[in-house]
Amino acid sequence: MKRYFLWFLVLMLLTACNQGDAGSSTQAASSSIASSKTQEKNLAKLPNSPDSFSTAKRILYEEIYKGHNITFYCGCDYDPKTKKPDWKSCGYKPRKNPERASRIEAEHVMPAHQFGNFRQCWREPKKVCPEKDMTGRQCCESQDPVFETAHNDLHNLFPAIGEVNGDRSNYNWGMVEGNKPEYGACPIKIDESIRRVEPPNNVKGDVARVMFYMEDTYGFRLSDQDRKLFTVWSKQDAPDAWEIERNQRIAKIEGKENRFISEYGGKTVLKSSALTSDLASTPKEAKAKTQPVAKLSKEGFSCDIKKSCGQMTTCAEAKFQLKTCGNSRLDGDGDGTPCASLCK
Repeated sequence: MKRYFLWFLVLMLLTACNQGDAGSSTQAASSSIASSKTQEKNLAKLPNSPDSFSTAKRILYEEIYKGHNITFYCGCDYDPKTKKPDWKSCGYKPRKNPERASRIEAEHVMPAHQFGNFRQCWREPKKVCPEKDMTGRQCCESQDPVFETAHNDLHNLFPAIGEVNGDRSNYNWGMVEGNKPEYGACPIKIDESIRRVEPPNNVKGDVARVMFYMEDTYGFRLSDQDRKLFTVWSKQDAPDAWEIERNQRIAKIEGKENRFISEYGGKTVLKSSALTSDLASTPKEAKAKTQPVAKLSKEGFSCDIKKSCGQMTTCAEAKFQLKTCGNSRLDGDGDGTPCASLCK
């Protein structure tokens, strides 16, 4: 009798275990389906960025920057066909690599290395791509649609002089003390010893709003220290007419705008077609950059097009663009004198 009772207990235990395994399998399957649906939902919210980096670069140069062939950090004019910068237009001097300084490259404001570190494919390429000998970047580009979308996102790409792009590497943004610019009149500061870069004053807000966008769109978390610094930069350098126009051009292609530009200061920033209208709804900081669009000087200088130093004919025109049009990129070092090559 005891033997039958023991067999009965064993049978009951086995049945319970099988039911538990079935329940666990069902739960795991349900969890997997839910996770898949969440991933699909998150992917649906991502911008429709170009499907390859080569396509992204072509669109960047030929469509986004059409009629505005000016490099991001140094404000140099460049030939849209040859992708060669005009050093004289911005007072640029190569630091040590004139060959790379002679071409334009697409710069990631948030480096691929930084947002790649948030992805398993970057950290563990052998685990995610076991059948192929790939670097983290290669693995992510082939297996991770979120990384690929972020990597080719036009909001994060800017034309830059190749040498500056190379020297910037994947260093973090921050303040660089006591380090004089090493690229002629281009005021970007790069300190290799602490792996830190300080952008020119006239694009600090642009950099900050891109970093906020990347965190907001893809969940690439910024540190509290970085968030505080970028908040200061964004307040100091409000969106100007070109940044607003660039944002709208990208939004037409990718279906998503950078809301930190379009909703600057908690208010809707005017669209480029309305820049000459009433600016009452524009944040105070942005007015200096966008208000004087229709003004003319007695010499006939106009704010209709914000020019680079290479497009200026005289120092007087450069001063008009800086003081009347709010074209702050002409004064990258912030000394109050625009275009050092003209206004010595």
